[in-house]
Amino acid sequence: MVAFSKLSHFGALLLLSLSALPGARAHGQIKGVLANGVYSNGPNIYWDADPANEQTAVRKMYQAAGPSYVLPQDFADNSKMACEGAAGAPKTVTASAGSFVRVDWVGATGELDGKPGTGNVPPGQNPWVHAMGTVASYIAKCTNGDCTTYDASQGSWVKLAMFGIDRTETISDGLRETMKNKPEEYYPTPGTSGLWGMARFVQAGSSWNVTIPEGLANGHYIIRQEVGAVHNPWNAQDDSSGTQLYIGCVQIEVINGGNTELPKGAKAGSLYATDSAFARYNVYEDNGKTFVDPGPALWPSSSNAKREEHSGVSSSVNDPTKCNAGPKLKRMRKVKRSVQVIA
Repeated sequence: MVAFSKLSHFGALLLLSLSALPGARAHGQIKGVLANGVYSNGPNIYWDADPANEQTAVRKMYQAAGPSYVLPQDFADNSKMACEGAAGAPKTVTASAGSFVRVDWVGATGELDGKPGTGNVPPGQNPWVHAMGTVASYIAKCTNGDCTTYDASQGSWVKLAMFGIDRTETISDGLRETMKNKPEEYYPTPGTSGLWGMARFVQAGSSWNVTIPEGLANGHYIIRQEVGAVHNPWNAQDDSSGTQLYIGCVQIEVINGGNTELPKGAKAGSLYATDSAFARYNVYEDNGKTFVDPGPALWPSSSNAKREEHSGVSSSVNDPTKCNAGPKLKRMRKVKRSVQVIA
């Protein structure tokens, strides 16, 4: 994994001091993206004057002092659910149709630093701190042709992939041990199979790949990467409870594409109901047994999901351990067209 360039001394000190505050616990954000072999840093939410904020294609998910995730009561809010209300980033990254865009995330606290099961995380970079929940990828076209000024709340979001829970696998012994009270014990409990997408994400070094559909028409799009944590089940008496959606948006320009246009999608506030099973899921009572992937149908087609089910994965999911394949992926598909590699 490619690491960020170092923050300024001031920015680094501010980052450390803020991440130590109780209110910053469980926060996290996109650290950077790898597309077409080029790495682009995410924004510095702790120091607006960081030069990185003028060069990033990642929308600023939240201000350091604000909420870092969306709770069920706001699932109907098109702005918060699109990109956590974030305005446009100043840049875009270029990605070839059919390639992987790798999205690296970072936790704001060091609870899991150096712990077993957290993958190949570079020194000094905090792993993501939760392991129960979903990882999903959506895409929307910037209909004004300029994602830097596009209002994401108006986006028509199409679901490319979702990894909920794979009941044919289970968490690694190392990460299960690590998660005991750091910050919460992992469910499904020992002896019950079930690998959450978020656990796979943590085991892969807090990185995930998003496949740009092969043949997608050239143009400007936003990738909406969503990490849905279920460790704090909904309680009617607690307005801070329920599934937590961490939503990051990456502005991309698709090149080397074809003639395929995105189908009609959904407004972000229509992806999940505020009182849905997903919003109110209780992992401790259910132990992962009846969870169903939420949200709209997958695109490009359900056949992709079926092919991946045959590979032992219950949801449409990109391989989070492989780097951007770029145009090479198209050549690989000619050789092995019917199988998508799964970690």
